[in-house]
Amino acid sequence: MSRRVHFSMIRGFHLADLFTIANGFCGVAALFAAMTFLTSGDPRWLWGAALLVPVALIFDVLDAPLARWRHGASPMGRELDSLADVISFGVAPAGIAFAAGLTSVLDTLVLLYFVGCGLGRLARFNVTAEGMAGGAGKGSYLEGTPLPTSAVP
Repeated sequence: MSRRVHFSMIRGFHLADLFTIANGFCGVAALFAAMTFLTSGDPRWLWGAALLVPVALIFDVLDAPLARWRHGASPMGRELDSLADVISFGVAPAGIAFAAGLTSVLDTLVLLYFVGCGLGRLARFNVTAEGMAGGAGKGSYLEGTPLPTSAVP
């Protein structure tokens, strides 16, 4: 009978993965702040939501060098990074824009298109990342504009 290992998923995380998770947390917190703005009407919540996106960008920028420095890059980390990026730089900005008043049918379609483009770009990157790496573990180029650029004004 095999002994069950508790918390094995937590032990599989690298330090860089915690920065990536902090990126995702910032995106979700931005969504919560935007929703709080809608219920309270207090504009500080909307400003707070908007400020959390650049904070997420800081975590996103730091996770890759940290992974290389600690030799802790992993396929799980790459997938986690893509999920966090979709939340923080796709869904959260769209949710903030919606909360700020971009609620017409056309606005909603544009916001959906924005998120869809980000999803497609990250999916394409993940599928082609191994081929681009050429065995070196790091791609030599990127296809398209990285999703975190949506955080840059």
